[in-house]
Amino acid sequence: MINISGGNVDVKSLEMKDIMDISALQKFLDDFAIGMNCAAVAVDINGNEVTKPSDYRPFCQDFIHKSAVGDARCAECHKRFGEEAAKSGKPYIGQCHAGMVDFATPVMIDGIQIGTILGGQILEKEPDEMKIRTVASEINVDPDQLVEAAHKADIVPAKSIAAAADVLFIVVNELARTGYNRIETQALVENMSDSFKQISETIDNLAQSAQTITENQDALSTEIGGIETTARDIANIVTSIGKVADRTKMIGLNASIEAARLGNDGRSFSVVAKEIRNLAENTKQTAGQITSLNEQISEKVKDTTTKSTDTLGATQDQSAAMEELSATVTNMLEQTERLKNLFK
Repeated sequence: MINISGGNVDVKSLEMKDIMDISALQKFLDDFAIGMNCAAVAVDINGNEVTKPSDYRPFCQDFIHKSAVGDARCAECHKRFGEEAAKSGKPYIGQCHAGMVDFATPVMIDGIQIGTILGGQILEKEPDEMKIRTVASEINVDPDQLVEAAHKADIVPAKSIAAAADVLFIVVNELARTGYNRIETQALVENMSDSFKQISETIDNLAQSAQTITENQDALSTEIGGIETTARDIANIVTSIGKVADRTKMIGLNASIEAARLGNDGRSFSVVAKEIRNLAENTKQTAGQITSLNEQISEKVKDTTTKSTDTLGATQDQSAAMEELSATVTNMLEQTERLKNLFK
């Protein structure tokens, strides 16, 4: 199972089947085995076969692997050859337990082995019959038949074996790297897609908040407008009060004149006239104070209205910017989805 975290692929979790088309690999190894006159098979890091054997020779197919002991020894050789190849990071050529020349090419991703391609079941020279008979007795197969099968193995110069191993190493590792790049790109695209979705959700939330602020600012502006109207009404009332006070003062003045004309008979009337004038003066002073306070309120309302209007404009600009950014992110999400589909 491939382990992916934050768009990064855990190479140690990879197997050959995760990054390579096994059917395509099988076809390549079949053709390689025929073209190079050797056997070939892909195994995992534990020596277990990943592909079916390609052009296995009778010596191995009909005798060595038919024996439980021989088959177990082959598995051990597969693992050992793979480990030796992984250590050097290049093909390893050696002699198997039965005397055949085999080679192992490591399948590497970023310095980590994920499998091995084994080839060989060939000889560099005529077989050592004495050794072949010893092997036959150890794995319980007919010595004469095993010797006969050994003589049917292809004899290939060491230089040609090394060249075949190098070709196999280059091609298979290029296939592995291409497959790994595909998985890594897909992982990155999926991670980007998730990140864009989170960004999009955050933008939506911010846009909703901006909309709420805009609505509240609109409501505040309406309320402020109502206060301005009320202030104007108060100003009109105060003006009326001032006019009444002036008229009352005039009435008091006329009453004083009339009281003076009447002499002692108008003394009490004079007192009333004086109180009327005092009332008029006090009323006018109060009206003046109210006017001053109302002017202060009006001035503060104007300042608040200006600030509210500026805030509303900024919020509307922010909301518009959020909508534009959201559209951009949505477009990028669509593109990442298209990229993801390319790897399916």
